[in-house]
Amino acid sequence: MRTPLVAGLAVLALTGAIAAVPRADQPAGNHSAESPGKLLLRHGPGAPVMIAAHRGYWRGAPENSIGAITQAVAHGAQVVEIDVQRTSDGELVLMHDDTVNRTTDGTGRVADLTLAQIKALHLREGLGGAQAAVTGDTVPTLHEAMQAVRRGGTLVNLDKAWAFRDQIYDLLTELGQLGQGLFKSSAPIAEVTAFLDKDPRILYSHVVDDGNAADIGAFTGRTPQAYELIFDRLTDPQIQPAAVAKARATSRVWINTMWYGLAAGYTDEASLRDPALGWAPVVDRHGADVIQTDDEDRLADWLRARARGQKWPTVPEGTVRVQAEDYSTAGKEAGYHDSDDTNSGNAARKYEGVDIGDNAGAIVVGWIQAGEWIRYDVTVPRTGDYRITARVSSPYRPAGRFTLDFGADGVTAPVDVVTTTSHNAFTEQTVGTKRLTRGTHTMVFRVDPGAYQNFNLDYFELTRR
Repeated sequence: MRTPLVAGLAVLALTGAIAAVPRADQPAGNHSAESPGKLLLRHGPGAPVMIAAHRGYWRGAPENSIGAITQAVAHGAQVVEIDVQRTSDGELVLMHDDTVNRTTDGTGRVADLTLAQIKALHLREGLGGAQAAVTGDTVPTLHEAMQAVRRGGTLVNLDKAWAFRDQIYDLLTELGQLGQGLFKSSAPIAEVTAFLDKDPRILYSHVVDDGNAADIGAFTGRTPQAYELIFDRLTDPQIQPAAVAKARATSRVWINTMWYGLAAGYTDEASLRDPALGWAPVVDRHGADVIQTDDEDRLADWLRARARGQKWPTVPEGTVRVQAEDYSTAGKEAGYHDSDDTNSGNAARKYEGVDIGDNAGAIVVGWIQAGEWIRYDVTVPRTGDYRITARVSSPYRPAGRFTLDFGADGVTAPVDVVTTTSHNAFTEQTVGTKRLTRGTHTMVFRVDPGAYQNFNLDYFELTRR
């Protein structure tokens, strides 16, 4: 049996805006006086890594909402990525999809709805979805979004907005915020150049994938402030060292780590297991000095620890982490009970009976069915009262119900799994408190046989109070 982990992640609650964190090839320092716009213009060796928040801080507010934007800034982002669509009456609003179906309580294509109709809708929490709770937030206009970042100079990365670039340019110019809008596209160089020649103050990021890898270094006039490199294999031409060096010679290198396919196997969730699986090679091997992430708190935490030469991740003293995949090796019906012997879904260990899956780099127990159970042997370092949490994800409501059975030490009250709005959006949920003596304890994760189940389980943590 593998020993349950006693090391893992410590989530640092960040308050207030922070400065960009230095790269490994740059001494630690305080860059708080340097605006994000000026930081963007620095590139190559010595440029600090900038954090871009994907759709804002959607863990604290609906994606693409004013709350998600302001919270992203408060949690340390120098760049907030938003998505722009245009209404039937020509107004620019924040919306990732071309319909309002996923993220609001309404339906319809943005292009078929007026601003008034869209403003009458309410956003769903987090990443949305049919079972996500409806909030009091409404869909913001781009004008409102820019006003929310006016103070402090945070950059706004304008995704899905290239078709509206002239209208956005006029708006940003009118607001006096042209220096805070970062346009982006993968359009032909001639088309991009024609727009950039319009005004030397325009900031631009060029998106490069397999189809236009030759664009790196091919701008004969103004060069992009960043190249956003999209690669699903390390053999792709745009991520080869020579191409990256060419990009770094004139621009920042922007890499996305939200899910597989954006940066090969480098993801946020893999980084949370071990930065060497994600963020570290993105910076050290591939030259990234902008990272777009869904986990800006932890990326900032890792960058700070890295600048100080500290080990990361770690958990507080007295905390035991039990990875869901590290279950007992006693075998079927002794170490676990699973409904079938097939490892379903994105199988990470396909030869096992327990459904161990890979969710964008998080190794989880998934495809959980009613009545299943899994045994863990947990070594407690000291006697005391332990607060127990579980890291879970699910877009469903209800998502599932389980108990933890500690044998002679008792059973926790049934826990209803929270809705996180996505299978890839994990949160730590309180399970209960148990008095445990020093030594090894048997803990059985028991899934309620009478409840609907559809969630992923990443790990448990036991923290001595």
